[in-house]
Amino acid sequence: MKAQLKLGSLMLVLLMILAACGGDDKNSAEAEIAKLDVNTPDGAFMASIAAMKSNDLKSLIKNSLSQEQYNELVTEFEENKTGNFSEADKAQFAQTISMLTSAGAEDNLYAMVEPQLEQARAMLPMMLMMGKDQILQGIKENPMLPETQRDSAATVVGAAMDWLGENDILSEDKTKAAIAALVETAKALDMESLDDLQNMSFDQALDKGSIAFGGVKNILGAYGISMNDMLDSVEVDTIDVQGDKASMNVSFEVFGEQVKQTMNMIKKDGVWVGEK
Repeated sequence: MKAQLKLGSLMLVLLMILAACGGDDKNSAEAEIAKLDVNTPDGAFMASIAAMKSNDLKSLIKNSLSQEQYNELVTEFEENKTGNFSEADKAQFAQTISMLTSAGAEDNLYAMVEPQLEQARAMLPMMLMMGKDQILQGIKENPMLPETQRDSAATVVGAAMDWLGENDILSEDKTKAAIAALVETAKALDMESLDDLQNMSFDQALDKGSIAFGGVKNILGAYGISMNDMLDSVEVDTIDVQGDKASMNVSFEVFGEQVKQTMNMIKKDGVWVGEK
């Protein structure tokens, strides 16, 4: 648990540092969550889905962690947010933010990537063809991935690679749209230095993370991938509750493939959370 919480807090830090995530204003998921019975395992799970659809990291954290887990996550965040950043790290961050938010940023960034686009377009089909089988085999044999998740993970990755081969994701229009989303988020994050991160509270970091998460959606949307469509397709059935443990079948659609996965839940401090 400790390692997982540390990873979670570090991800929040990375969301601040990696301003290259795009941007979108978040909306609160509270109204949607209020319609759900979060005292049931499926209601708690769907509350997390609703939070992700609204880019609402506060609601996501609130509804997916027990109080003990939440307290540990806050502690881990406070311990790690300083990051022991060097002066070089700070200078690099400031330079990147300046590049993303300066006048003419979109045109300047496109001018930087344009020379590589033609070569990348020529190489991508071959790379996908040669790498697909190897990647899928690696997923199915990965000892770090639970056996119950390997098939669904392979299905998602395989479908994604097929989709990439069928869509011109490196077109000028899509590249420019993705860059626009990136620049928009960098401005929305409203950060000038790593000192801004180090001075943030946990709640403030979640607000910034919500902007970054929305930006991920916007960048994916520039390439024709809708994360919200995938989240809207999530369905839960065959819920089996045994005391403080539960299992249920979760299905969703991604890249035209229907993916099914067994989700195990456990009740901690009166809150249904995903079993690790």
